[in-house]
Amino acid sequence: MINVQIVDDEPIVRIGLKKLIPWEKYGFQIVCEAQNGVEALEQLDNNIIDVVITDIEMPIMDGIEYIKRIYGRKIKPLVVILTAYAEFEYAKTAIDYGVKGYILKPIIESQICEILEDIKQELTITVEPTFTSELDNKLIDAVLLTDHEAFTIMDRIIDEENKYREGDLNGTCFRFVYILETIINNIKKKYNNLDKLERLDAYLNIKSKQLLTRAELISEFQQELSRIFNLLEKYYLIDKNNLVRQACNYVIDHIDERISLIEVSDYLGISKNYFCSLFKQETKESFLNYVTILKMQRAKYLLKEKT
Repeated sequence: MINVQIVDDEPIVRIGLKKLIPWEKYGFQIVCEAQNGVEALEQLDNNIIDVVITDIEMPIMDGIEYIKRIYGRKIKPLVVILTAYAEFEYAKTAIDYGVKGYILKPIIESQICEILEDIKQELTITVEPTFTSELDNKLIDAVLLTDHEAFTIMDRIIDEENKYREGDLNGTCFRFVYILETIINNIKKKYNNLDKLERLDAYLNIKSKQLLTRAELISEFQQELSRIFNLLEKYYLIDKNNLVRQACNYVIDHIDERISLIEVSDYLGISKNYFCSLFKQETKESFLNYVTILKMQRAKYLLKEKT
C-alpha cells in the first residue's frame, strides 16, 4: 500500500477526501491527517508517508512553507496541492519543489483518481523491481527460519543496491523497509504477543529519519535485520525443535499470567520430566529460568513504555 497524509485546516475537507475516494482500490491508504504544516512535519517524522496532499492556506504553517520543509529532506514524499482557483497562481510557486500535481477545489473525484494513477505508476517504477526480487524473498525466508545464511544474502542485496541504485536513496529505502516490514508482519502473525517484550516496529525509523546518507541507511538496515534475527534466537523462536518453540511461544502468549511447568507440559502433551530434559538439551538453560528472564523483560518493557 502507498501511504498518504492529508493536510488541511478544514475538517470537512479532510473527511470529504477520505470518504470520496476509494483509496484502497487504487493501492493507497490514509495513515495520518494534520491541520497545519507544523503538525504535518511531526507526523512526517513518525510515520512512513509516500504521498502528501496539502492545502495552501493554513494557520501556523501554510502549505508552501510545509512543501519547502519537505523539499529539504533526503527522503521526501511526493506532494499534491489542494488549491482554490483564487490561490492557483500562488500555488504555482511550489512547482520548484517537485509538486506532482494540483487538485482544484471544489474537489472532483475523477481529477484526484487520475493523479493517483499517475503517482502509483511513478512509485511502482521505483519499487516494483525490488519488491519482486528473488533475493529479497530468500532473505525474508532465511531470517524467519533463523538461518545464518541470511547475513550472506543481506550482503548480496547491499552490493546490488550499491551497484544499481547510485543516487536513488528512495529506491534503496523502499526496498529495505519492504524486507523488514514483511519479516515483522510474519513474526507478528506467528508470535502474537512478542511485541509485549520487544518493540518490533523499530524498522519504521529508517524511513522517518531525514538526514540519512547511503552508508547510514545501509548501516541502519544491517543493525535492524541483526536485531530481529537475534530476537528470534534470544527467545528460542527458532526452526529446530517444534516442541521447544511451542513452549516458548506459549510463555510469550501468557506472559502476563502465572506460568507453571505442569501447565506447559500438559499443553504440549508430554511428561514434565521429558519436557524439562528436552528444553535443557535444546536451550542449555532450565525452563523456569527462561520464564523468569521473560517475566523480567516484560517488566522492563512496561517501565520503558511508562517513561
